[in-house]
Amino acid sequence: MATLLYIFPHPDDESFGPAPALARQRAQGHDVHVLTLTRGEATQQRHRLGLSKEEMGAVRFGEMQHVAEALDLSSLNVLDLPDGELANLSPLDIEDVVMQHLVRLQPDVVATYAVHGVSGHPDHLVTHAVVKRVVCSAVSTNEVPVRRLAFFTLCENDAPRPDHLQASSDEAIDCVVPVDEEAFSTAQAALQCYETYAPVIEEHRPLETVRNGVCFECFREAPTPRLTDLTAHLPAQLPLGSS
Repeated sequence: MATLLYIFPHPDDESFGPAPALARQRAQGHDVHVLTLTRGEATQQRHRLGLSKEEMGAVRFGEMQHVAEALDLSSLNVLDLPDGELANLSPLDIEDVVMQHLVRLQPDVVATYAVHGVSGHPDHLVTHAVVKRVVCSAVSTNEVPVRRLAFFTLCENDAPRPDHLQASSDEAIDCVVPVDEEAFSTAQAALQCYETYAPVIEEHRPLETVRNGVCFECFREAPTPRLTDLTAHLPAQLPLGSS
């Protein structure tokens, strides 16, 4: 069995797409951990609900506890970095907290957003850059034996998606995790925990975009054929060569 760590900037990032993969991995017996960098307090949904940023952050934190139960996560850690402002922080500060979790969990696989962030949100882009930098550093110094760095993305041939969401080219996809009915049902249960986002979920139906599989790019890997399991054929160490 393997240990996987998913790192995202906001509550719901793990459920607006990747959740069926997490559910499948837990059903297979893997340890699946989620690290969320902010409480998502800056969301525009707070205006609809009449909540302050502090109140919204507390509500979303509570929703994530229910998500952890629905997905049967091995652990969930929600940090309190400022939502929507990660680009204004020193990347060193973000790297420090990410490294602490890597050292503690010693994951075999780390996953985060692809370079385009799927939605293009600045926090998504910062998270990609920070996680990539920290993982490569941790492996190069032998602090954490990460064996695969995966980037969640959408496939070009996925179901229709909102115009603002970006996909990776077919050639860039290295792993497509199948979505069976059990995993999809579990992911739906997790998504429904975000009651504050009910109108958004109803309008965009985010899990429909991954109904044919959850797609990942794998850093410096080009498996043939594509993987169907992020824990399959793990290299001895994350490839860090310059080529």
